[in-house]
Amino acid sequence: MFGHNHYVPILRWKRAERIALRQLRDGDRRVITPLMELVPGNFGPNSKDLVPAPQNVLAKVATQVGKDWGASSIFVDLWLLSPMPRLPDGVHPLAFLAAEVRSLGLAMIPVTGLSRDAAYQRAVGTIALVDRRGVCLRIHPTEMSSPDFVTRVDRLLSDLGVRKDQVDFCLDCQDHIHAPAGLSNLESVIPTLNMWRTFIVASGAFPPDLQGFSIGQHLLPRADWLTWRRHVGARPRAARLPAYADYTIQCGHFAEPPERANFSASIRYAAPEDWVIMRGEGVFHDGSPGFSQWPANAQMLCGRPEFCGPNFSEGDRYIYEMAHQSVRTGGAETWLRAGINHHLTLVARQLASLPDCATDP
Repeated sequence: MFGHNHYVPILRWKRAERIALRQLRDGDRRVITPLMELVPGNFGPNSKDLVPAPQNVLAKVATQVGKDWGASSIFVDLWLLSPMPRLPDGVHPLAFLAAEVRSLGLAMIPVTGLSRDAAYQRAVGTIALVDRRGVCLRIHPTEMSSPDFVTRVDRLLSDLGVRKDQVDFCLDCQDHIHAPAGLSNLESVIPTLNMWRTFIVASGAFPPDLQGFSIGQHLLPRADWLTWRRHVGARPRAARLPAYADYTIQCGHFAEPPERANFSASIRYAAPEDWVIMRGEGVFHDGSPGFSQWPANAQMLCGRPEFCGPNFSEGDRYIYEMAHQSVRTGGAETWLRAGINHHLTLVARQLASLPDCATDP
């Protein structure tokens, strides 16, 4: 399906992430296949405090996929939904979503893992049979240490009715701390590594929040990217190189933010080897400058050498324009959207520029 020059960002399906995808430029889209995670908040009350029917939520999600990503392939995972929403007639939510996506002529690839329940696995197998786009198998490193790991994988593929060459194998470490000590010995723990359709290694290095940073400007190493690049550069020339996946500028471990959170007016901005963090104070603190901190932080970011300029991406254009006006402030969603759009663009271009056999600069 694709090689190591491709990018698989793992995104929660919220408005900031959706619009960040929508605003990508065509050249960058071609080297990206998103992995979309639905979250419990997708099924929460709407602006009128009414809880929508799950089937209506899923139908809306399918329409959003078409609007915000288009007809290119997209991985979809519902593992964060617990308990799984119940639909009329016992239809599984993943199967319902796949049918809606299919009716729109879009290309959804279901994601599963070794610990999903039987109903989830049946839905994945049915989708694979109908759509013939294969599946994505998402594995955590701790699962590979089990003595029956290979047996469990083979049994699952048999139950799903798919071959290894129809499966995208995603080793998802969630955070870079759990990444294997090296990628050089993966052939010994991942069965028949060269037979899988795609091989992906995912991790995240961004913290859950910015409470550990004082107000001001900081650099945080992009340890997920640096670790992947180092390991790929150390791989034997004949070995299979993994595609890169990350959680952009968010933590790999998901948690819904608390209601009415006193979020800081901060900007998260990816540089080639670091994130620049423009840390503001809580917008609702007594005496806080509030939302006006965002344009002020944007002014300082635009003066830093890491800033790529307004023409680099839609996210950069937003940062630049907000820094050069005094009327609007933006909000948490728009600044997250700008940061994610910039991050997606930067990583896509970093990967597209790698040689066929990646080396560690």
